[in-house]
Amino acid sequence: MHVTGSEGRGPVFLGRAASFGVLAGTTVDNTSGTETTVVVGDLGVSPGKIVTGYPTVRGTIDLGSLKSAVAQEDLAAAFDDAAGRTDDAVGISGDLGGQTLTPGLYFSSSALSLTGTVTLDALGDANALFVIQVATTLTTAAGSQVVLTGSADPFNVTWVVLGSADLGAGSSFQGSILAGQSITLGTGAVIEGRALARSGAVTLDNNSITAR
Repeated sequence: MHVTGSEGRGPVFLGRAASFGVLAGTTVDNTSGTETTVVVGDLGVSPGKIVTGYPTVRGTIDLGSLKSAVAQEDLAAAFDDAAGRTDDAVGISGDLGGQTLTPGLYFSSSALSLTGTVTLDALGDANALFVIQVATTLTTAAGSQVVLTGSADPFNVTWVVLGSADLGAGSSFQGSILAGQSITLGTGAVIEGRALARSGAVTLDNNSITAR
């Protein structure tokens, strides 16, 4: 099923949070143990200062430092911007599996899930934007996939989740998650984008996260 989105309101500007592959408010917990998760980009925690089971980070690690603090400030601004967009938002609900979304602004007033595959089709426009607002929680099943087609760029995809996001084991995810609370990645889940949590923890388990 194809769903056509509105044009939205321009890119979501992450500012100083853009360099972070992982940013948490309280802790980053790599449950699979030292160096079994790879983060391409910076990793930060603020106002917390705790990382357990240190992953491999191809960037800087900032624990309660000025860099992570200002990144959280910019994340808050980006979150409020993305969550506050309303013009011509297209309603979605339930399970995104089997759907194809075109560029635009989407809104789910309840929990959103993904079982199987959802396709984001940029229709040949490499600058096309996708903003998906979730009023509560985002949950993806084990082995689920977000697939990009039509020149879609994962760094033009923003998932703004007012609650928490939970990605299933072995799932493949595209885009930056901006979560009001926490983010949990199941064993082997992969993100091309970012896992950015405002107030809670980011929990990792043998994952790959790539933020350019």
